[in-house]
Amino acid sequence: MKNLRLTPLGRGITMVSLAVGTGTSIVIYAYVAAIAGDSGAMHEILIGGLIALPLALGIGFYFAQVVAMQVRQIEKAARKVADGDFATQIPVDSSSQLGQLARTFNEMQRRLAELDSARKQFIANASHELRTPIFSLGGFVELLEDEDPSPEERAEFVHTMRQQIERLTKLTGDLLDLSQLDAGGIVMAARSIDLGSIAREVAREFGPRADRRGSRLELRTPDRPVIASADPGRVRQIIRILLDNALTHTPEGTKVTVTTYSANRRAELTVSDEGAGIPHRVQGRIFERFYTADSAGGSGLGLAIARELAQRMHGRIAITSSKRFTAFTLDLPPARGRVAPRPTAAVPSRASA
Repeated sequence: MKNLRLTPLGRGITMVSLAVGTGTSIVIYAYVAAIAGDSGAMHEILIGGLIALPLALGIGFYFAQVVAMQVRQIEKAARKVADGDFATQIPVDSSSQLGQLARTFNEMQRRLAELDSARKQFIANASHELRTPIFSLGGFVELLEDEDPSPEERAEFVHTMRQQIERLTKLTGDLLDLSQLDAGGIVMAARSIDLGSIAREVAREFGPRADRRGSRLELRTPDRPVIASADPGRVRQIIRILLDNALTHTPEGTKVTVTTYSANRRAELTVSDEGAGIPHRVQGRIFERFYTADSAGGSGLGLAIARELAQRMHGRIAITSSKRFTAFTLDLPPARGRVAPRPTAAVPSRASA
């Protein structure tokens, strides 16, 4: 009997059906009485109306039950979603408005499930990435407290601890950037910038690191400035990420090249290297958060941040890779501006951009 009780929507549908049947019978009865005046016909119409009313009531009750059942399914699924259960799908058995609502609800449920899975994976990966250097630091502290290492061992311990601290600092900075990106807390202050000049500044920062690796860091810029419309601070951050990625994941002694140019009315910057290359199956995931393609280290957040920053500036980052070559290209919208020509950038033989 519980299933036969009508919801407010069901009662509304039933009452409308009953009102339509009653109103139709009254109108026809009044029309025949006024025009024809035939008492026999009026009697037949009255009997037909009395038969039509239960039929209208039954039809209205049936459709009210169907609609109420679909609404109850959506309501039940919505409660499960509110409780964090995204597994229940609503059966779609019609093309009506309720059927379209059920399809939309199922699509929303699927996307919420993907977001929930990504959130859990993100937390698990972040916890792992934070736990590893913290445990390492804890182990070295215990060794320094309980043991009496030689000066050489102590220096090695301190060097390793400094590396772990740098790793933690970079990871926490990346996590903060991601949280701000997800929350919409990063505001882009786009203006006209010379992409070549910014590339030169960042390349100078990485010169000493490239020297320590015995790598060559070359900068190639055209005579005419490459003017882009972007946030200069965020462009520097993207270039730093691309250069750090190139120097981290390529063998020592190889060459890393930074090139700026204009193409198809867009301002572009490419960071290329002579590493082993990235397999095609990996290229599709290289911009995913926490995804790392090799054992060279890193949290797998840099390229994800770089891509999202580029998108916020109406640009994009593309990858091209083959055997012994990989290039990441930052594409930015152009900006109109006049900048005085500058001398052609010299191509250094060592890392001294």
